[in-house]
Amino acid sequence: MRAHIFASVLLAALASVTASSHKNGPCTGKDGVQGVCISTKSCTSGGGSYISNACPGLPDDVRCCTKPSCQKAAQKGDCRFVDKCGSGKTTITGLCPGPDSFKCCVPEGGTTPKPPTTPNPTLNLGQKILKKAQEQKGVPYHWAGGNCKGKTGGGFDCSGLVSWAICQVTGRDLFKEGLRVTRSMYCASEKKLKYKKVPFSKRRAGDAVFFGGKCDCTNNPGGIHHVGLMMDDGYNMFNALKTGTKIRKDNFKNWSEKACPYVIRF
Repeated sequence: MRAHIFASVLLAALASVTASSHKNGPCTGKDGVQGVCISTKSCTSGGGSYISNACPGLPDDVRCCTKPSCQKAAQKGDCRFVDKCGSGKTTITGLCPGPDSFKCCVPEGGTTPKPPTTPNPTLNLGQKILKKAQEQKGVPYHWAGGNCKGKTGGGFDCSGLVSWAICQVTGRDLFKEGLRVTRSMYCASEKKLKYKKVPFSKRRAGDAVFFGGKCDCTNNPGGIHHVGLMMDDGYNMFNALKTGTKIRKDNFKNWSEKACPYVIRF
């Protein structure tokens, strides 16, 4: 009887010693990440996360806690026991949950976190046409210049540039459709044009903006003489302006001639 009692006491003592030695000891967390056995409360308050069944023999509220990412200023690393940090690295205290021996392990000299990547925005059709037209920056203005294949006579005129860019992006040939001339483009019905006409006040990048006095398609369509592509919702446009200039960006805010009442939205 005494021997049985002694054996029970001994087993309990050994279990207590085993649990005590494992508590706050190393463990393997999710995906093989090194962790430490601590209370779930201490884990979450320290910014870590825990998994079950990785700290055997301990109370239910003691689990394997990991923190794969820790950072102080430009120094970025992960939480490990000091003896597992490895050569060429150093440790920072106060960033990891658990005992003092469980610290943030970072490369010596620190690392600069990569800036968050910003996905490329999806361009609308007008913006794609503008981007294509900008490939011709610096090309000389040439009256009546341009077709679907590119510049003619060494350059483009205003509507030739716009029509070329449309052809390149969409495959549509405004030259053959009789819409290549500035006045023809602006005065065409939406049905023939197959693009919307939008009030100038609602302009945005990629819209075609026109100039021509009163922009009178009924009595004086020939007065509509220039077209460019809006670069923003203000007054910057990309265009082939006139003889003696090269294709470029212009700001028409202070021009003596105001833009026509409508822009064409592709």
